Amino acid sequence: MNRNFHVQIALVGGQPTPVYQGIIHLHPNQVILVCSESSEKIANDIRKQLPTYSDKDILIYKISDNDVQTMLQQAAEIEQALPKGISISLNVSGGLKPWTVLFNNIFRRKRRCCRTFFIGQDGSFFDFKSMTCETKVKFDMDAQFKILGHTIDKCTPLSDYTGEDFFVLEIIKNWGFSYNLHNPLFQLTKQFADEYSALHHNQLYRKPHSCLSKFGSLEWIPSENTFKCFFAGKEYTFSSPHVCQIMLNTGWFELYVARMIAKSYPSNQISLNCIFKNRKNTPKNEVDIIVNTGKKLIFVECKTQVFESTDVDKFNSVVKNYGGLGSKHLFVTYYKMKPESQEKCDDHNITTFYFDNQSYKSNQEKIDALQKVLSDLDNSSNFK
Repeated sequence: MNRNFHVQIALVGGQPTPVYQGIIHLHPNQVILVCSESSEKIANDIRKQLPTYSDKDILIYKISDNDVQTMLQQAAEIEQALPKGISISLNVSGGLKPWTVLFNNIFRRKRRCCRTFFIGQDGSFFDFKSMTCETKVKFDMDAQFKILGHTIDKCTPLSDYTGEDFFVLEIIKNWGFSYNLHNPLFQLTKQFADEYSALHHNQLYRKPHSCLSKFGSLEWIPSENTFKCFFAGKEYTFSSPHVCQIMLNTGWFELYVARMIAKSYPSNQISLNCIFKNRKNTPKNEVDIIVNTGKKLIFVECKTQVFESTDVDKFNSVVKNYGGLGSKHLFVTYYKMKPESQEKCDDHNITTFYFDNQSYKSNQEKIDALQKVLSDLDNSSNFK
């Protein structure tokens, strides 16, 4: 066989991203995905994201995940089945630790030309043959979700928001951060959203609706993308492309946080209102903000304050389900969390950040503090 023919062996565990990245980075002619019974589905999901390869070029090989002698025998069988004189690479970024030791030992002895490598959560490519760290590999957010068996049904990049949207944000932000106006604003917008949902059985906001409460009034004119609002003793008219997302469900706070995050990352790498749908094509879960750092995904939950500590559990489940082991989660609030909610965040290893922190003497100090939190998450690893 041609000496330039390249076979890549990839050990598949619970984290599929570095397996996929290794294939895309080195472009082997053939791939052998080594998995166990429990990780076979992940191997199949990876194969689906490699349409340029034919079935004969992506092979799935199941081996034991509990018997070391069987593991050794099966690893040796894979090595013996490969033609002599070809190029071989071995991706040990995933899979069980005994697999890594066994495969590396066998191929180091039998195939001295084998290139064993590891891809870190920061995208670094470490070559064990040369003992050097190469340039970072590519990270694809859509591929990340697909290899985990999910797709984003819809989301709004921060770059889609306009000057009109930010004008609305500035006014609503001043209300929302006011101690006296925060709760009335929340109650008014919540009542509007609840009434609309009850009348129309959705929250698409395609039909007119008016809401009157003791806190003020909201009139929605969808044909003009406009809210007429009476609040805090004054009348306002808000028109902007994303006015519904900003006005309702404390969306203004999500946009505020996203703009702060944009001090660290480009706006086209920051997505808001990311909705994942279930098999019945109805909204299943929504993530407030997802940041594609270029290395990994950071999921961000935004609440001015946490009323129920179960919100923490739900957020943790969403990140684990959709983000995989390599993603990070950040819970941002305006007011400091109550001790029981903070304790739950600590239990789930969720990083928290709140703005109403008296240690910040200026808005710039808040921005700097949030930037450091994001940088720490971006550079951190789940590998132990």
